Amino acid sequence: MDLIQVSEIFAITGYFLQLCTCIAKPGYFLPLASLGNAFESIQYSIFGATHMAFIRNFALSGNVGDIVAKDDAQMSLAHLLGMLCGVGLITISHGPAFLFSCFAILAPLNMGATLALLNAAQFEILNQAKLSLIARQYIDGGEVPTMEELKDREIGFGEWIRPKKSPIGVKIRMGVPASDAFHTSEHVQRALAVLSNENYLLSYNPYKNTIDTLYHSDAESNDVIKSILHSLKFHDLIVANRLPDSRNVSDEIITKAMQESHTWTNQKFGNFVAELDDKDWQSDVVFWKDKGFRVRWERIKDTEKL
Repeated sequence: MDLIQVSEIFAITGYFLQLCTCIAKPGYFLPLASLGNAFESIQYSIFGATHMAFIRNFALSGNVGDIVAKDDAQMSLAHLLGMLCGVGLITISHGPAFLFSCFAILAPLNMGATLALLNAAQFEILNQAKLSLIARQYIDGGEVPTMEELKDREIGFGEWIRPKKSPIGVKIRMGVPASDAFHTSEHVQRALAVLSNENYLLSYNPYKNTIDTLYHSDAESNDVIKSILHSLKFHDLIVANRLPDSRNVSDEIITKAMQESHTWTNQKFGNFVAELDDKDWQSDVVFWKDKGFRVRWERIKDTEKL
């Protein structure tokens, strides 16, 4: 959603540069007009890339074509009314002072309307911040929250968690390279001993209070969701078993916490995903700052564990 705000800033900047052509010297007319048009083109590109997200959000019954038709009709009407208002304002005065005054009034109104639109639209798309908050509440209370219940904890339309209202307690880094997550072969073996048949691996750094998550090349959205749920429960068990006010955690505590949290996650994950669907969260895709790192490892059959 931050992209939409950025696109509006580009558009307003472009309009301002084009408006400046009325007071600039003739030699600056073409550069200002061209640069302003370039900023508008960037806005149109971002609009095209993000607009479908709004269409899908309103097409609750899969009626995308119907929503697109109504949306196009409303945009055409809005453009015509905007042109009519613009022509009407120009007939009042062509003076630069009047034109810049109108711009100073209308530009903030346009930005305010955009922010109101983003606040009004509810997007049930899962990102790392939303998924962490949802998993935290599920672990603590046994149920998945709705979009409305998360709003007071979010910043930037769900992109970040408010620092003073973050119940997460640990930093989760997703999709990191193996060299960043594991520093010794023993740590790799410890994770594989528990999670070899999953599509993710976890590594805990007690000194940075960070859980690193590595994803197998076969990982899908459900594996990402499961890794977040598992990470938070994993951290809860580590905190419960380590010494108070101590960052030092033994390998035994980490191994035991990983095993117990994995068992708990397997028991609860089916219900967790079912509740996500019941609360209309879109669990088919999860967004985060993915740098594209994936790893592969050999699976351990159940008979080999015995």
